[in-house]
Amino acid sequence: MAEGYRQHCLCEADRLGNDELYALVTGAVRHDRAESQQLFATVTPLLIAYFEGQVQAGRISREDTGRLVQQAFKTLYLEQARHDPGFPFRAWLIEIARSTLLDNLGHRGITAPDHPTPLAGASAAERHDTPRSACIDLSTQ
Repeated sequence: MAEGYRQHCLCEADRLGNDELYALVTGAVRHDRAESQQLFATVTPLLIAYFEGQVQAGRISREDTGRLVQQAFKTLYLEQARHDPGFPFRAWLIEIARSTLLDNLGHRGITAPDHPTPLAGASAAERHDTPRSACIDLSTQ
């Protein structure tokens, strides 16, 4: 079962650090094609993993994953100037993904399964209808 695991595992030595990731974002904003492609190739698997977890938890349908990944990547691109590079990049990326999810659930822009699993930490009222005010608005940060 573990055969081949190490070759597919993203070892810490192979991972880009915060400074390198923020440099890729800056390059993408400058329309540097190579940096844009590397940024997309780096963050897409992380976003897919996040949204696949939401599918497995029953919060969203598998068909919505691709669109949500695109929306989160677009938010990353548009909001990069407002973010503090001292904040861990991957934490910021997951916060963008979470905000994208909540925004889409709030607007019912995604197809929710018949019996969605509530978001972790949500109160009973929030589990059934997340108000817009509870969504994180990255445009104000």
